[in-house]
Amino acid sequence: MGRLARCLASVPAALLFAATLVSAQDNILVILADDMGVDLVGAYAEHPNPARTPVLDALAERGVLFRNVWSNPVCSPTRAGLLTGRYSLHHGIGSLVNYSTSPIALPLSEITIPEMLAAGTGGAYSSVVIGKWHLGSVMQGGPMHAQLSGFDGHYGSLTNLGIWPMPGNYNQWLKNQNGELLVSTDYATSVAVDDTLVAASLLPEPWFLYLAFNAPHKPLHAPPSSLHTYPLAGSPGDTPGMHVRAMIEAMDTEIGRLFERMDPEVLERTTVVFLGDNGTDADAISAPFDPSHGKGTLFEGGVNVPFIVAGPAVTAKGSECAALVNTTDVFATVAEIAGVDLDQALPRDLSLDSVSLVPYLSVPDQPSRRRLVFTERFKPNGSGPYSDVDRAVRDARFKVIRTQTVIFGPFGPVAVVRDALFDLLADPFEQIDLTAGGMSAVEQVALDRLTHALDVFVAAAD
Repeated sequence: MGRLARCLASVPAALLFAATLVSAQDNILVILADDMGVDLVGAYAEHPNPARTPVLDALAERGVLFRNVWSNPVCSPTRAGLLTGRYSLHHGIGSLVNYSTSPIALPLSEITIPEMLAAGTGGAYSSVVIGKWHLGSVMQGGPMHAQLSGFDGHYGSLTNLGIWPMPGNYNQWLKNQNGELLVSTDYATSVAVDDTLVAASLLPEPWFLYLAFNAPHKPLHAPPSSLHTYPLAGSPGDTPGMHVRAMIEAMDTEIGRLFERMDPEVLERTTVVFLGDNGTDADAISAPFDPSHGKGTLFEGGVNVPFIVAGPAVTAKGSECAALVNTTDVFATVAEIAGVDLDQALPRDLSLDSVSLVPYLSVPDQPSRRRLVFTERFKPNGSGPYSDVDRAVRDARFKVIRTQTVIFGPFGPVAVVRDALFDLLADPFEQIDLTAGGMSAVEQVALDRLTHALDVFVAAAD
């Protein structure tokens, strides 16, 4: 019996008893890819050369594919929002959390999905995170940050695969096993699926599993040849796009192994949510997408991510949904699938930014439950003041990106603010800032409406 199996075999008896009381509730598996925009998923058909993703494409065929989903432009803020249902301006994580040096990590006072499930179902759900965490630091939580945030266990990397001074790669990386740090020499993508299979077989049902792959985040590499079909040769730096696609195909292959080896009855009662944490890295972006509009930016290439839901909660199988969605919506969606009344489970004064997507799983073409969707990045983490802030808001057609840079001059800091307006229907790759020329009346109204909405978002957090 492996270390993970031994740990999970000792799950408290109270969890086993609670599971027998609510066995009718669905299991929930959230799968997160790292640095993977819509351009890299075949089912989205938005790029002429996506990665080979037959398993994800099949997942879309038996589920609902959401096309207009926004994340944050970098990973830690998206992960924080996914798990709390709250925007960065509420939980304070607006940029990367550096495990070795960050004084601020995801506050332990934040209510996460496992804590919400515990409060709303009487402790019925067991919850484990597999793979990359990237929300704690040495100064806050250390290797136990996931458990202190409500999970029953964490098996995977604390951050990216290396922790200073160990650089780390997919075949030699520092693995957290429930607070114990070990060097793994097994392929990280495969280890994540191995651990998820063990967890799915040993955890009492219902369970919530959060599987956060490191792939296809750097370091770029050639995955095991059995997991992909790309003719890789030479340095990954010479053909980064092909290597990223091979890494994604390897992840897709391993997700297929996960589905194939799970107990079919367990899989049948498991709702699967697959999404990306931000857009594609510039090195892997090719035309018609713009490499300067990728990960780290608030252009669509940096924040428009794949999002697919399949399983027993879905009746409109093989459908697409054009509604506006934010990755924070995972929180309320999980709650509704689990039968949690958020009004009862959460404090009344908690500002929640999450909207359940469950209604779309049966009627995907209904009007969007969100009129607007919002995203941002800022630094440093915390409550401010911030040296740099980028925020964006969009409706069904128009989008505003606001950049705010603080310049320290002889008379003190001065904030330089600029708003850019894009028509996403006419200009999906955001090549034309409409504020740079004469705007039509419709465009001016859109600019006024969306900049006002940004002001409201920010004022509400103050």
